[in-house]
Amino acid sequence: MQGMKSGLLLLPPLALAGNHWNVTLPGGSMRFQGLIMASSCRVEAGDRQMTVNLGQISSNRFHAVGEDSNPIPFAIHLQDCSTAVSQHVGVTFHGVADGKNPDVLSVGEGPGIASGIGIALFDSQGQQLPLNRPADRWISLYRGPTTLNFVAKYRATGRQVTGGCSQCPGLVLIDLSVINPQTNRTTR
Repeated sequence: MQGMKSGLLLLPPLALAGNHWNVTLPGGSMRFQGLIMASSCRVEAGDRQMTVNLGQISSNRFHAVGEDSNPIPFAIHLQDCSTAVSQHVGVTFHGVADGKNPDVLSVGEGPGIASGIGIALFDSQGQQLPLNRPADRWISLYRGPTTLNFVAKYRATGRQVTGGCSQCPGLVLIDLSVINPQTNRTTR
């Protein structure tokens, strides 16, 4: 009788073990996609987190909307460039636009922040660069190091400029493209 009691205790777990089935449920499909890009250049380490110091300027210097301060040059240095991948480079500047001029970076808003003024960006030829739009001017890329030269200027965006701080966080996108000489069109 003693042996029978222990045998009865083992039966329920064994009975449940026989109820296990493998079931395949209908699922879905899965797709993986991506892009492996050939490297054309790299931005020099010191230029990845750049601060362009525009210095101090009197708010009385500005007398009309659209008036600019003196230019402050800055450069983005590219290293290890290969013209096998791309022969031209375009640069796109992204940031918060001034409320009165969409092609000028806002200096911010709130107490202690300058008003009636923004920051305009120019290429090395003095042409203003559009803000938050794809590059429309292309610079020749050279094998090895390439320096991209730009200029920043304060620009009056209002009739009255008031003093205060200016800090314009911005993002720079470097667009490497190849221009097809037969069609004169860009391929990316």
